[in-house]
Amino acid sequence: MSLSVFHRHGKDLEAQLLSFATFAVRDAFIDISQHFSTFSSNAIRAGYAFTLSDMKTIVIPVTCYGVLSSPRMPELHTMLRLVTWVWLFLLQFCAANQMYNTKEDSINKPYRPIPAGLMTVTSAYALRWTLVLLCLYLSWNNGVLLPGISLTLAFIAYNEGGLDSRWYSKSLLNAIGIVSWDVGSAGIASAGHLNLTEKFSITPFLSVAIIWTTIHVQDFRDEVGDRVQGRITLPTLLPEASRHITFFLINAWSIGLGQYWGLSSIAYALFVSFGFYLSLRILLQRTEGEDKVSLRLYMLWLTIARTLPFLRAHQAIFR
Repeated sequence: MSLSVFHRHGKDLEAQLLSFATFAVRDAFIDISQHFSTFSSNAIRAGYAFTLSDMKTIVIPVTCYGVLSSPRMPELHTMLRLVTWVWLFLLQFCAANQMYNTKEDSINKPYRPIPAGLMTVTSAYALRWTLVLLCLYLSWNNGVLLPGISLTLAFIAYNEGGLDSRWYSKSLLNAIGIVSWDVGSAGIASAGHLNLTEKFSITPFLSVAIIWTTIHVQDFRDEVGDRVQGRITLPTLLPEASRHITFFLINAWSIGLGQYWGLSSIAYALFVSFGFYLSLRILLQRTEGEDKVSLRLYMLWLTIARTLPFLRAHQAIFR
């Protein structure tokens, strides 16, 4: 056989090997892409399911706080950094909280990732501690490391420390956590400028007091699950009296804050009326569905209560 024949067969073999390699690489790429797409889809679904019930109670109010505390409207990239920071800390908390409360969630919130089968407890554990490092890095990168550390420690005390089992420590840690979120969001939104939280330095302390004394509103909707978990919340400890206490506290805060921050007559009447309606609703409307609506209204009232001095600075509703 001539050398030219060997040469031709060699080229044919080379072409076949190249074709085989091309198809193998293509199939491998398709397989990897499909697996990555499935993983990404599951990760997005899990992240959404983890934080779904707290989007309206944490992400939106804290973002609004940050925007209102800024002396100027944050730019789009700043808003994206702000929302990402707030949401990732929320995801960290939810992963930590839900991996310890699978029994409760199977009753109250079966759509969450662990009872729904989207994620195992082991995976949630890994996610929770990975997010600690990521969130602290983002806090440092955004210049809000101290609020980030405060949030992290509050989460650990609440979940791993078991301090969510008593209503007074649970409410205090909620207050510390939300105010840490507020201060961090204000720092990110102001992008290095003096924010109004720093100008009205008493605001975070007032917010801690407001939240500590009223945040148990969120426990009315979860009373059945809290009893299963053995948590001593104000609604489980004092089922009837807790609603009367809430009625008094929300009205007292509405009147007191309106006087303290010097609302105009119209603004004062609106804020106090909203507080009265909210407290009356909590007192009289007691089904789980009604308590969920009351919680959303409470978070709106709480957002307004925490941002009254910023609205004053923006001269929106004050004399």
